[in-house]
Amino acid sequence: MKAADLLDDILLILREVKEDKEVLQKILDFLQEEVIMPDEEEYTVQLPERYNAVVKEIAGNIDAGQVCFLNTDTLEIDDMPYGLYSNPEIYEMETGMTLEEFNPAYTQWEKYITIEPPESNESFKIRSKYADQLDNSRLKTRLVNALNNRRPFANFKLIIENSDARKDWFSFKDKYLQDYVKALIEIEIQDELQ
Repeated sequence: MKAADLLDDILLILREVKEDKEVLQKILDFLQEEVIMPDEEEYTVQLPERYNAVVKEIAGNIDAGQVCFLNTDTLEIDDMPYGLYSNPEIYEMETGMTLEEFNPAYTQWEKYITIEPPESNESFKIRSKYADQLDNSRLKTRLVNALNNRRPFANFKLIIENSDARKDWFSFKDKYLQDYVKALIEIEIQDELQ
Protein backbone atom coordinates (compact mmCIF):
# COMPACT_ATOMS: atom_id res chain seq x y z
CA MET A 1 0.00 0.00 0.00
CA LYS A 2 1.33 3.48 -0.88
CA ALA A 3 2.02 6.10 1.78
CA ALA A 4 -0.76 8.33 0.42
CA ASP A 5 -3.27 5.47 0.75
CA LEU A 6 -2.14 4.76 4.31
CA LEU A 7 -2.52 8.43 5.18
CA ASP A 8 -6.03 8.46 3.71
CA ASP A 9 -6.98 5.46 5.87
CA ILE A 10 -5.59 7.15 8.99
CA LEU A 11 -7.45 10.38 8.24
CA LEU A 12 -10.66 8.42 7.69
CA ILE A 13 -10.33 6.88 11.15
CA LEU A 14 -9.62 10.30 12.68
CA ARG A 15 -12.71 11.77 11.04
CA GLU A 16 -14.82 8.98 12.52
CA VAL A 17 -13.62 9.61 16.08
CA LYS A 18 -13.10 13.41 15.91
CA GLU A 19 -15.73 14.09 18.60
CA ASP A 20 -14.53 11.40 21.05
CA LYS A 21 -11.99 13.08 23.35
CA GLU A 22 -11.02 9.84 25.08
CA VAL A 23 -10.26 8.01 21.83
CA LEU A 24 -8.35 11.00 20.46
CA GLN A 25 -6.28 11.12 23.66
CA LYS A 26 -5.44 7.41 23.25
CA ILE A 27 -4.37 8.02 19.65
CA LEU A 28 -2.25 11.01 20.67
CA ASP A 29 -0.62 9.07 23.52
CA PHE A 30 0.17 6.17 21.18
CA LEU A 31 1.66 8.47 18.54
CA GLN A 32 3.79 10.33 21.08
CA GLU A 33 5.01 7.25 22.91
CA GLU A 34 5.38 4.72 20.12
CA VAL A 35 5.83 6.65 16.88
CA ILE A 36 7.24 10.13 17.45
CA MET A 37 9.30 9.75 20.62
CA PRO A 38 12.01 7.13 21.01
CA ASP A 39 11.57 4.54 23.72
CA GLU A 40 13.74 5.81 26.59
CA GLU A 41 14.38 2.30 27.85
CA GLU A 42 16.00 1.31 24.58
CA TYR A 43 18.25 4.37 24.42
CA THR A 44 21.10 5.04 26.81
CA VAL A 45 22.61 8.51 26.90
CA GLN A 46 26.32 8.44 26.11
CA LEU A 47 27.41 11.44 28.17
CA PRO A 48 31.11 11.92 28.99
CA GLU A 49 31.82 11.22 32.68
CA ARG A 50 32.86 14.82 33.43
CA TYR A 51 29.26 16.03 32.94
CA ASN A 52 27.76 13.67 35.53
CA ALA A 53 28.79 15.99 38.37
CA VAL A 54 26.46 18.77 37.18
CA VAL A 55 23.43 16.78 36.02
CA LYS A 56 21.73 16.45 39.42
CA GLU A 57 22.09 20.17 40.20
CA ILE A 58 20.72 21.20 36.82
CA ALA A 59 17.80 18.75 37.16
CA GLY A 60 16.94 20.26 40.55
CA ASN A 61 17.14 23.79 39.19
CA ILE A 62 14.90 23.17 36.19
CA ASP A 63 12.44 21.36 38.46
CA ALA A 64 12.28 24.61 40.45
CA GLY A 65 11.47 26.57 37.29
CA GLN A 66 14.94 27.90 36.58
CA VAL A 67 16.68 28.10 33.22
CA CYS A 68 20.22 26.75 33.54
CA PHE A 69 23.29 27.70 31.58
CA LEU A 70 26.18 25.24 31.56
CA ASN A 71 29.66 26.41 30.64
CA THR A 72 30.93 23.49 28.55
CA ASP A 73 34.58 24.37 29.26
CA THR A 74 34.51 24.83 33.05
CA LEU A 75 31.18 23.07 33.89
CA GLU A 76 30.15 26.18 35.82
CA ILE A 77 26.38 26.57 36.16
CA ASP A 78 24.40 29.81 36.08
CA ASP A 79 20.63 29.97 36.41
CA MET A 80 17.76 32.42 36.44
CA PRO A 81 13.98 32.32 36.77
CA TYR A 82 12.31 31.14 33.58
CA GLY A 83 10.07 34.23 33.53
CA LEU A 84 13.09 36.54 33.51
CA TYR A 85 14.65 34.55 30.68
CA SER A 86 11.54 34.10 28.54
CA ASN A 87 9.90 37.49 28.98
CA PRO A 88 12.09 40.00 30.83
CA GLU A 89 9.66 42.90 30.34
CA ILE A 90 6.75 41.15 32.05
CA TYR A 91 9.08 39.79 34.74
CA GLU A 92 10.27 43.32 35.45
CA MET A 93 6.67 44.58 35.68
CA GLU A 94 5.78 41.79 38.12
CA THR A 95 8.91 41.79 40.28
CA GLY A 96 10.70 45.06 39.63
CA MET A 97 13.91 43.20 38.72
CA THR A 98 15.57 43.72 35.36
CA LEU A 99 17.85 41.38 33.46
CA GLU A 100 20.70 43.89 33.90
CA GLU A 101 20.20 43.94 37.69
CA PHE A 102 20.24 40.15 37.73
CA ASN A 103 23.66 40.29 36.00
CA PRO A 104 23.82 36.72 34.67
CA ALA A 105 27.31 35.20 34.55
CA TYR A 106 26.61 33.15 31.40
CA THR A 107 26.65 36.31 29.26
CA GLN A 108 30.42 36.43 29.84
CA TRP A 109 31.03 32.84 28.75
CA GLU A 110 32.29 31.94 25.32
CA LYS A 111 30.49 28.56 25.12
CA TYR A 112 27.46 27.41 27.04
CA ILE A 113 24.39 25.22 26.83
CA THR A 114 20.95 26.54 27.74
CA ILE A 115 18.67 24.07 29.52
CA GLU A 116 15.09 25.20 30.03
CA PRO A 117 12.54 23.56 32.35
CA PRO A 118 10.37 20.95 30.65
CA GLU A 119 7.33 22.32 28.85
CA SER A 120 3.93 21.41 30.23
CA ASN A 121 3.46 18.53 27.77
CA GLU A 122 6.75 17.01 28.98
CA SER A 123 5.73 17.55 32.61
CA PHE A 124 2.42 15.84 31.81
CA LYS A 125 4.35 12.95 30.24
CA ILE A 126 6.44 12.54 33.42
CA ARG A 127 3.30 12.26 35.52
CA SER A 128 1.62 9.93 33.05
CA LYS A 129 4.64 7.60 32.93
CA TYR A 130 4.77 7.55 36.72
CA ALA A 131 1.10 6.61 36.99
CA ASP A 132 1.44 3.93 34.29
CA GLN A 133 4.24 2.12 36.10
CA LEU A 134 2.45 1.92 39.45
CA ASP A 135 1.43 -1.45 40.86
CA ASN A 136 -1.11 0.06 43.24
CA SER A 137 -4.20 -0.04 41.04
CA ARG A 138 -6.25 2.30 43.28
CA LEU A 139 -3.60 5.04 43.30
CA LYS A 140 -2.90 4.45 39.62
CA THR A 141 -6.60 4.88 38.77
CA ARG A 142 -6.86 8.06 40.84
CA LEU A 143 -3.76 9.59 39.20
CA VAL A 144 -4.85 8.67 35.68
CA ASN A 145 -8.27 10.18 36.34
CA ALA A 146 -6.65 13.34 37.72
CA LEU A 147 -4.50 13.66 34.61
CA ASN A 148 -7.51 13.25 32.33
CA ASN A 149 -9.62 15.93 33.98
CA ARG A 150 -9.45 19.66 34.64
CA ARG A 151 -6.42 21.01 36.52
CA PRO A 152 -4.39 17.81 36.02
CA PHE A 153 -1.17 19.05 37.69
CA ALA A 154 -2.90 20.44 40.77
CA ASN A 155 -5.04 17.34 41.22
CA PHE A 156 -2.07 15.01 40.63
CA LYS A 157 -0.09 16.92 43.27
CA LEU A 158 -2.97 16.78 45.77
CA ILE A 159 -3.30 13.01 45.38
CA ILE A 160 0.47 12.41 45.63
CA GLU A 161 0.86 14.70 48.65
CA ASN A 162 -1.78 12.67 50.51
CA SER A 163 -0.44 9.23 49.61
CA ASP A 164 2.31 6.88 50.69
CA ALA A 165 3.85 7.24 47.21
CA ARG A 166 5.11 10.80 47.76
CA LYS A 167 8.80 9.84 48.13
CA ASP A 168 8.55 7.37 45.26
CA TRP A 169 7.10 10.11 43.00
CA PHE A 170 9.89 12.54 43.82
CA SER A 171 12.54 9.87 43.17
CA PHE A 172 10.89 8.97 39.86
CA LYS A 173 10.64 12.62 38.79
CA ASP A 174 14.24 13.33 39.82
CA LYS A 175 15.57 10.39 37.80
CA TYR A 176 13.43 11.39 34.82
CA LEU A 177 14.69 14.98 34.95
CA GLN A 178 18.29 13.84 35.26
CA ASP A 179 17.85 11.67 32.16
CA TYR A 180 16.18 14.63 30.43
CA VAL A 181 19.18 16.87 31.27
CA LYS A 182 21.68 14.22 30.14
CA ALA A 183 19.88 13.86 26.81
CA LEU A 184 19.82 17.64 26.24
CA ILE A 185 23.53 17.95 27.05
CA GLU A 186 24.33 15.01 24.78
CA ILE A 187 22.52 16.68 21.88
CA GLU A 188 24.36 19.94 22.44
CA ILE A 189 27.86 18.39 22.66
CA GLN A 190 27.64 16.09 19.64
CA ASP A 191 30.91 17.50 18.23
CA GLU A 192 32.72 16.65 21.46
CA LEU A 193 31.43 13.07 21.33
CA GLN A 194 32.83 12.33 17.89
